[in-house]
Amino acid sequence: MQFGAIQLRLLAGLAAFAPGLLPVPAAARAAGPAVTPSCPSTGIQKAKVARIDDRLDLTLQDGRSLHLAGLDPVEPTPDAPDFPDHAKNALAAKLAGGISFLPLAAKPDRWGRIPAFVFIAQPAAAPGGLAAFLLARGFARYMPVPEAHPCVAVFRSAEEKARKDRRGLWRDPYYAILTATNRAAFADKAATNVIVEGRLIAVTANHYRTSLAFTSKRGHGLLVTILRRNVARFERSGLHFHALIGQTLRVRGLLDLRFGPEIEISSADAIELVTDDVAEGNAVRQGGTNAAPPPVKAP
Repeated sequence: MQFGAIQLRLLAGLAAFAPGLLPVPAAARAAGPAVTPSCPSTGIQKAKVARIDDRLDLTLQDGRSLHLAGLDPVEPTPDAPDFPDHAKNALAAKLAGGISFLPLAAKPDRWGRIPAFVFIAQPAAAPGGLAAFLLARGFARYMPVPEAHPCVAVFRSAEEKARKDRRGLWRDPYYAILTATNRAAFADKAATNVIVEGRLIAVTANHYRTSLAFTSKRGHGLLVTILRRNVARFERSGLHFHALIGQTLRVRGLLDLRFGPEIEISSADAIELVTDDVAEGNAVRQGGTNAAPPPVKAP
């Protein structure tokens, strides 16, 4: 695969952010000091889309498969079993004129997909491209992955706007932000991506991991863990765990219920500081209406 100058800078910056997690070509390593890349608004390759699957992955006419980096697409829920169809229809309406994309890895992932930032071909796209479009309409949630790091601010902002406007999935109680101390709320979310908020009360560490506790007893609420080898990555991002005690945090990731609610995170992109008024608003929505979202109109 040939890499352009924009892509080389992105890959070099991503290597500094998450060393060892992303294959980087030699040209990128030689491109000079790594800097945090900005969220792009255009791709370097053009293509036509042949098919969109339920995970919003794009199959191109030449057979390649693209995964929109940083997206956790909407799933069917009891109140809205047709959520994925609405998302696919909204996305399909944007693709008639073709796409441009920026590949973010030298090789496909284990599912045969190339993680990418994807944009409509015309007119000029906004930063974040189709992923930001879907997030702003409540058809997906942002989930932190190394490839999506350049667009973390854009993706969080798009998601926050959809949440405030109660668009798409944010009207469905299944997708409510969970309260870290409400153990019962985790019961049906095992092995799924979740977003959780709570006030951090303690930080402990041993030879293997650092743990962030939101309750005084293990298993009674969320525990966030960081492997020892990843702690320095947070500190390089300016995130020092003990300084967060007493703060309300929003954490996102894959939920493990084997030893009580637990999320393991590997980068600072998985944590946000939340003001108290925002946290209170989210807590209200968690216990809100069971009404299904209204039909979604194509943009």
